[in-house]
Amino acid sequence: MHDPLNAFALGGDVYLNGAETGPLAGLTFAAKDVFDVAGYVTGAGNPDWRRLAEPARHTAWAVSALLESGARLVGKTHTDELTRGIFGDNSHYGTPDNPRAPGHVPGGSSSGSAAAVAGGLCSMALGTDTAGSTRVPASFCGVFGLRPTLGVIPMDGVLSQSNTFDTVGLLADDPDILSRMGEALLRKKIKDVRPAQAVVLEDAMEASDPAVAAAIEAALPRIAEAVAPIVRGRKLSPVPLADWVEHQNAIQGREAWETFGEWINNSNPRFGFEVADNFLRGSKVSQRTLSAARGFRLRAKRWVQEALEGNAVLVLPTTPVTAPPVHSPRSVMWEIRHRIVSLTTIAGMAGCPQISLPLCKAGGLPVGLSLIGPRGSDALLLAAAKRIGKA
Repeated sequence: MHDPLNAFALGGDVYLNGAETGPLAGLTFAAKDVFDVAGYVTGAGNPDWRRLAEPARHTAWAVSALLESGARLVGKTHTDELTRGIFGDNSHYGTPDNPRAPGHVPGGSSSGSAAAVAGGLCSMALGTDTAGSTRVPASFCGVFGLRPTLGVIPMDGVLSQSNTFDTVGLLADDPDILSRMGEALLRKKIKDVRPAQAVVLEDAMEASDPAVAAAIEAALPRIAEAVAPIVRGRKLSPVPLADWVEHQNAIQGREAWETFGEWINNSNPRFGFEVADNFLRGSKVSQRTLSAARGFRLRAKRWVQEALEGNAVLVLPTTPVTAPPVHSPRSVMWEIRHRIVSLTTIAGMAGCPQISLPLCKAGGLPVGLSLIGPRGSDALLLAAAKRIGKA
């Protein structure tokens, strides 16, 4: 396997030919190493998980859907441990290179998938997204990335950490290819449907670095031309977006502990510091804290639905920062993580689709501009990406 970017996982030499004919014939794809492929071990970015796991008996639904549409699988890609990271650095297997921001992290946890797409190692790739695991690497690596509506693409055969947040993620460097990939996974044609308005979330702009906000501002004329008229002056949340993070962390952390806690207790696996800390925090989330977080989530869903009224999409930076340098101090990265999740939690809390568009640069580094649509508007977002790609 030709892998100059350290994008592919240990044991990721998995090659499967797709159907001889189909809408994706001639295209290649990679799959994050949390997608099962029959006969192969799913490593999930952790050596102890890989050592103890049995080969998968069945192939993940999403992998099969792409194969049946004619695409060829060319390997399985690196992930943060058990998908519990957002920067793409793995203490066991290293950090995939970011081909469009050398010396900077690729973003995670779908790090290898984004790096492989950005580096031209495959036409498209599968990731997952919980708190930004597809959107963040799309932003940092300068590629297209879609977090679909929660539940619209089956998660069968995918290692999940948080069932009320986890989705399959789509990554591609070409909006037409992303749209074709979307048709295969959404099981519907992408029609040229437009929203009525594109509402800029001013609180998300204010939460971003000035250079990132300026880059988004500069791209708004393209959104107005290819998507919908721009509407300004709208704030999404009556509380600071930073306040959303503790509630996301409580729900996600508790669900992740419920998923992996027994295995951790029985196996005493090796984890990087932040991954271990995330699990420890999740194990200590009380029922009272969890109930409060779920109550907040209901209010957050309502705020997002109100902002989307009038056939709108929401416009915001995918990430409030560009990719941090590799080997940045952990204390610095933790603060950046909190800021990133304050934006990625919006679509996650509401279960809405979000697409990251590689339209911007700040300080010479890629940063994504995102559109969030109502639940079920995945095709509308993919159609918008196609039009922007032609603008």
